[in-house]
Amino acid sequence: MMRMRKFILLAVTLLVAGSVAFAQGLVKPDALKPGDKVAIISPASACKESYVMGACEVLKQWGYEPVLGRHALGKNVSFSGTIEERKSDLVEALTNPEIKAIICTRGGYGSVQELCEMDLGIFARYPKWIVGYSDITAMHGAITSQGVMSLHAPMCEHIDKFDGADSCSRTLRNILAGGLPHYKVAADARNRQGQASGILLGGNLALLNSFTASRIDMLDHYADRDVILFVEDVGESLERLNRLFYTLKINGTFDRIKGLIVGSFSDVKYTLDFPHVYDMVQSIVKDYDFPVAYGFPVGHTDDNYPMIEGAQVTLTVGPGGSELLFLGN
Repeated sequence: MMRMRKFILLAVTLLVAGSVAFAQGLVKPDALKPGDKVAIISPASACKESYVMGACEVLKQWGYEPVLGRHALGKNVSFSGTIEERKSDLVEALTNPEIKAIICTRGGYGSVQELCEMDLGIFARYPKWIVGYSDITAMHGAITSQGVMSLHAPMCEHIDKFDGADSCSRTLRNILAGGLPHYKVAADARNRQGQASGILLGGNLALLNSFTASRIDMLDHYADRDVILFVEDVGESLERLNRLFYTLKINGTFDRIKGLIVGSFSDVKYTLDFPHVYDMVQSIVKDYDFPVAYGFPVGHTDDNYPMIEGAQVTLTVGPGGSELLFLGN
């Protein structure tokens, strides 16, 4: 009986400790060390082989050993492989103890397909950095909803294009090695000044809207937390973007967040009477008082700053520009 009581006490102690840790912040995956293996997988669309191989060479220069997923170079027209093939690459990369981080080759379309077939608890059982953006926003939603940080950051094409030497790639390398960034961005005339702190969440606006109220809806999952939201998108009409931003308004997201970072909206089709997408956003959020930073370099652009999903940050928007400071957990 005494042994049973000790066991129950230990279990309760561990449960309370775990709850306190989760309340303080999400789990930050371990930093990489020289010689660590990094998986390269394609959870969505296929990527050009030259981009993938170029990125592998950069990883070698950084001191890591790239490991290609079996279907990373899939030639399928729409996807890099079947749902089961893409799922198997992801699960293998997560559960293999020799793999210390995962970089997605590209976005495109399809990440949500394998997530529908998975026990999402696997992300909490095997916390590792997963790197990507665009369609990989679905993956970030799944990971952060399981209490683990994730990396919204450049993928193979970008890393290959700049040979890993540009500021975004260097920042990605620094984060993988355990560092934290501090970004300073020039002022935009539409900025709303102020300061706010919270956990950073966001990504591709269309993806964030598409999994509203699902088990990978990070904004709903952390509705009771102070959140700094960042958004970006590509190739949308202004009419559709208007609808997507109004969805965030009507579903209560703008009532809850503490700050908004508006990233790159590239290749926009101007179907509404606004001179710029930022002017449209300004009209939608004008009745709120949270700070807003426009023109932040994140999204489908060469200036795509790595953003640590789930990290504690402080956003400061002042007359001289915007700052995003990542804080240690």
